[in-house]
Amino acid sequence: MTYRMFVAAVGLLLSLGLSVTAAAQVAVDEAKLERDLTILAADDMEGREAGTPGYDRAAGYVAGRMAALGLEPGGTDGTYFQQVPLREYAHTAEGNTLAINGLGELEYGEDFVLSGGPRVQSGTFSAPLVFIGYGLQMDGRDDLAGVDLEGAIVVRLTGAPENLDQAEVNRQRSTLEQRLSDRGALGVLLLHTPKLDEDFPWSRLSRIGASSRSMTWLSPDGEAESDEADLLVTGYISPHLSRTLLDGLDFDYTDVAIAEATDEALLPSFAIKRRARVSFSSEFADIVSPNVIGLIPGTDPDLADQYVVLTAHLDHVGVRPTETPGDDEIYNGALDNAVGVASMLEVARLLADNPPARPVLVVALTAEEKGLLGSAFHAAHPTVPASHLAANVNLDMPVITYDFSDVVAFGAEHSNLYPQVLAATEEYGLEVSPDPQPEQNFFTRSDQYSYVRAGIPAVYLDLGFGNGGEEAQGIVFAEHYHEPSDEVDLIDWQALYRFTGVNYLIARNVANMAERPAWNAGDFYGLTYGGPMQDAE
Repeated sequence: MTYRMFVAAVGLLLSLGLSVTAAAQVAVDEAKLERDLTILAADDMEGREAGTPGYDRAAGYVAGRMAALGLEPGGTDGTYFQQVPLREYAHTAEGNTLAINGLGELEYGEDFVLSGGPRVQSGTFSAPLVFIGYGLQMDGRDDLAGVDLEGAIVVRLTGAPENLDQAEVNRQRSTLEQRLSDRGALGVLLLHTPKLDEDFPWSRLSRIGASSRSMTWLSPDGEAESDEADLLVTGYISPHLSRTLLDGLDFDYTDVAIAEATDEALLPSFAIKRRARVSFSSEFADIVSPNVIGLIPGTDPDLADQYVVLTAHLDHVGVRPTETPGDDEIYNGALDNAVGVASMLEVARLLADNPPARPVLVVALTAEEKGLLGSAFHAAHPTVPASHLAANVNLDMPVITYDFSDVVAFGAEHSNLYPQVLAATEEYGLEVSPDPQPEQNFFTRSDQYSYVRAGIPAVYLDLGFGNGGEEAQGIVFAEHYHEPSDEVDLIDWQALYRFTGVNYLIARNVANMAERPAWNAGDFYGLTYGGPMQDAE
């Protein structure tokens, strides 16, 4: 992402020897903010995993807080709840087998990990193997050209070459399995290359894959929605099997590794000239878990059809039993994402006390940890007319553990939301910094992206690396992310008060902006996903 502007106020404050924390402008109710966060991250919420009693308790608490703040019910049937139908699907080693001609029967966990999708529960089939590189289809590059994928199992690489536009790479990743399914592919296997091994050694990847339980949402007619489309199986193969699979071919495993290490990473696509026989079996469990939605009516009747959607995911990863007595088995998720929900509730209180021009939906989302499912369902089936969703302001796991001096506003530069963000941060003397880790693709990995894919401009506020932020965030992600230690004692409360104030100003500014929220003229996301777009000057 490219940000063109920085805030001069920080430089002025620092030159005068003043702390950037001295510029707070919003009267945040600190006691309510602390109470909400502490309750949501308490042990009796049992980690708030979607579909569990702990999550339902947390959802009931948030609905009660919305009612106490005077928000109108924004769910279905006059309630604060929008029930999201979900399907959990899990595989077992016994039901998933893989054999490749010339290589024989392979060992689950040692050679491969395989799982079925959410639409077909079990089956057996035989298919040719086809290598497609990264599976990119874009200007000047088509990895699917010249290969027949009808009835095939695709073998591919993860990631993308480093010299490509990041927004286009994100779109390619999010559409890959649908594009493969449209070409007739039945399955996908991920080749384990040296580059992948740097981040995910096979021992770790196979362990995660073997124990994973996946989930997707169901449409009103009961059809499972999935980026995997009609693929029957997806999986990973070990470094040894990856090398053996390509042995003797004109372009072998060593050639793949050499090409992947270059900036362009140009790879041929070709039939591997081997067939695989696959059996798969999954356990299905259909459940429901609610989004919690409150409504703040706007004051301008002319803008009544332009809702600003505030979001933060309420769920976390629940309870994970261990074999050691006395272990902490509850994943409280204080930073991820009780912080976001508590902050959003305080923003809702401030907006309800002084309603903006546009109406505001305040949405605590379910099943983000399962793949952005609550937001995907809400964006596809909102409780107001879909065309009335005008903008999204999302919060997800700000690492509020240090005295931050800058923020990152993911996605803001793609639309006319950016000036509203800049005005808010100026009131707090904060810099708006560029994304310090663009390779992590954070903009596409949280709930705002569900709304972007529905054509809705969005911003996701996070903290930057200034004033020790890189080290502080590194510690959290290395030691506390998705661990039982993600608890309230990590929070820097003064930082949280400031962060909440900034987020309130962003939400207020967007809800009061004179023009309709719209993509910048010619913006990639607007061209790709639709929605209002500003005229070119």
